[in-house]
Amino acid sequence: MDKTTTPESLYHILLTTSHMGKNPNNVVEKVRIPGTYTSLLAAKSAAHSCLYEAGYEQDWFEHYETKPSLLEKHNGTPHLVVYATAPDGTAFRVRIDTTPNERKLTSDLADGRVGVPLYYVVQAAVEYTGDEGGVVRDINVQGTFGTYEEARKFASAVLLSSKDGVTRESFAEYTEAGPDERDCGYGDNVIVHAASDYGTNYLVSVVKTQELEAVKIAEAAMKIG
Repeated sequence: MDKTTTPESLYHILLTTSHMGKNPNNVVEKVRIPGTYTSLLAAKSAAHSCLYEAGYEQDWFEHYETKPSLLEKHNGTPHLVVYATAPDGTAFRVRIDTTPNERKLTSDLADGRVGVPLYYVVQAAVEYTGDEGGVVRDINVQGTFGTYEEARKFASAVLLSSKDGVTRESFAEYTEAGPDERDCGYGDNVIVHAASDYGTNYLVSVVKTQELEAVKIAEAAMKIG
């Protein structure tokens, strides 16, 4: 894409790891965003190579699926590109999330990736279903920012709405990290955790772009083994 062309949309790669257990703190163990792209084609290519770039190998997984029809049938997760499970029960999901390009970002890289570091506000909705533990029903990027402070301010209010009368008291539970804290006790980088009266839990995180070359192969091997 010509670097002078500003795309209307951005395509974000989300890599999440989770366990099948019932501990609510571990439903979404970690969210990584290895990159944002200016075209869907470039994002799909990056999503399919995501786990390999992180140092994993396909034969380390008990299950590794990329066929869209099977992904939809077995996972029901929107925009899922790769689903893999390790012998220890860890599930890896690679998604593509699309947002408007409000910051007018462009790319001058050959692979179409946005080169500047970004901070993302990511919201996950988790439902607890008795014996099945927690199931992530949805996860998406709510906003992209140039600094952590901007993203943190937005994350603090993303679940609230003065227009619609939604306040902290509208939730059965509402926990937010303190000013000097980077999480509120519900997982890495989770700034806000809220629970509705109907069993849905919301996790709002602030995540910085993390190129997967920075993820050590030793970490990958440890997770699989």
